[in-house]
Amino acid sequence: MKEGTLHIKHRFELTAEWQQEIVDGLGNKLIDDKYMIHDGRAATGFSLFLAVMPGLSVLLMDVVYHIDVAFTRMASREPLYLMYFDLNEGFSTRIVEGDRQKVRYSSDIGMGFIDSDTQSTLIPSPGERYYSLRIFASKQLINSIVGEVTLFFNTHVDSASRLILNELKDRPFNTPSYELLLKGVALRVLTNTLNRVRELETSDHKMSNTDVKGVMETVKYLTSDLLMDFPGLETLAEIAGMSISKYKIIFSKMMNNSPQRFFTKEKLSLANNLLQKGTFASIKDVALELGYGKPGHFAAVYKKNFGYLPSDVFVKKVSV
Repeated sequence: MKEGTLHIKHRFELTAEWQQEIVDGLGNKLIDDKYMIHDGRAATGFSLFLAVMPGLSVLLMDVVYHIDVAFTRMASREPLYLMYFDLNEGFSTRIVEGDRQKVRYSSDIGMGFIDSDTQSTLIPSPGERYYSLRIFASKQLINSIVGEVTLFFNTHVDSASRLILNELKDRPFNTPSYELLLKGVALRVLTNTLNRVRELETSDHKMSNTDVKGVMETVKYLTSDLLMDFPGLETLAEIAGMSISKYKIIFSKMMNNSPQRFFTKEKLSLANNLLQKGTFASIKDVALELGYGKPGHFAAVYKKNFGYLPSDVFVKKVSV
């Protein structure tokens, strides 16, 4: 954690009292125990916390932080499942120091289904929009719907949930019926997530929590440096702690893709981002950055994935 970072510890709970720790830390205003309004000193934006039904609450955050702040979520006092959906997914850039500086790009994972017993720390990037939906559900409620849950995972936001969340993203929070819309969105996204949990729990190839954690370690590895070559199934299976055949089955079940296709898709998503950033002089430079020695091959793979050519979206660097 960077020196001078404001560190706020808090707990998520089903009732509104938990917000006071964040209000005190950031000096915000809390309206009707629901709206947390940021006044522009530490952050700009708002969050909205609502009880949806007994045993289920939702938090929507749309904030730009202006200072370095870290939020450490402590274990909840009551047994909860926590679900988060971040729509600020993108690509982080790191400079690796060495004999020659090397840029690395990593992909951010935006969805999680976790137990409230775990502790974690969130450090938002100052100056960037942080948009996230959090669902807090009592274990009793979830277990009554899908049975006792043993699987916890982190992955990308699925397309169905993303479409639902986008209904909210560009709508002003003070519009009529916003709270009703947020409750409806929370229920629809929860349904999508529980369907996925149910599918994984009842899979023909039964997955233990250890199996899921092993696969997610390889997802973290694959997305930590998108400029590397695909490491191979043997390496990934070893990281996951399982045989190659078992790893392929569980990875495909969880990620709806093979490991290599998943990695290629992540790399091409980065390509799409780099092509439109306006920081490269040519498409060839983008291809070389991503490890494609032949721009023609890069263009063919890109078109197969997106349905259009890199030249259709490329923004050339403007010389000063």
